[in-house]
Amino acid sequence: MSSIPTKLQELILAVGENAKSACWEVRSNVWAVNHKTLEKISAHLGISFDPPVPLEVGPEFVALCVTGRLGDVSEWSIGEASKSTSHNKYYCAMAEKRAKDRVILKLIGLHGDAYSEEEADDFKENVDQYLIAHMNAARENFDEVVGIKTAIANEEWETAADLWDDVNEDTRNDLWRATTKGGIWTIEERKHMDKEGVISKIIRDRKKARTEEAA
Repeated sequence: MSSIPTKLQELILAVGENAKSACWEVRSNVWAVNHKTLEKISAHLGISFDPPVPLEVGPEFVALCVTGRLGDVSEWSIGEASKSTSHNKYYCAMAEKRAKDRVILKLIGLHGDAYSEEEADDFKENVDQYLIAHMNAARENFDEVVGIKTAIANEEWETAADLWDDVNEDTRNDLWRATTKGGIWTIEERKHMDKEGVISKIIRDRKKARTEEAA
C-alpha cells in the first residue's frame, strides 16, 4: 500500500500541476512522473545541466551521459535509446530526456521511488504485466476482496482488518493498484486501507501488541 511521496506532491503543486495527472502508480511504492512535470520541477528549483557527453551515437543505438547541478550538489546519469527500447526514432533526443529526468529525480532525492515516463517505452508496456498480476490476484482472492469491500461498506473495521491482514504481502502489492488505472478498490476504500487509514492502523496496533506480549 502506498501514496504519492509527500515531497513529490509538494513539487508537483509548486509548479502548477495536478498530482493525479502528473504521475501514476506503477505498483506499490513506485510512481511514474511525466516528462513535462519533471522539466517544470527542474526549472522551478533552478537545476542546471552540463552539455550531454556522447558515449555512443549510431543509427541503432545512442547513449549519453548527463550531469545536473542543484546548488552545490551534482548528479549524473546515462540515458539510452535504441530500436528495442524506444518507438521514437529520434534516439539522441530520447536518450537525453531519459538521462535528464533521472538526474532530476536524483537531485530531488526521489530516484528509486519515482521514475520518468520517458524511462523507456517498454516501462509503460510492463504496466500491463502489473495489471495482469492485479487481475489474477483479484480473481484468486475473490472472497477476501468481496469480504473487505463489504466490511468497509458496513464500517466493520475489525473484520476488514482481519481479512486484509490474512493476505500475504506480495498479494497485497498486486492488489494495490490505483483506481484510475483499473484497480479494484475505490478511492474511498483505498483511503481506509492506506498506511494512514483505519484498517492499516488496526493491523499495526495488533502487531505491536503481539510484539510487546512476546517480549
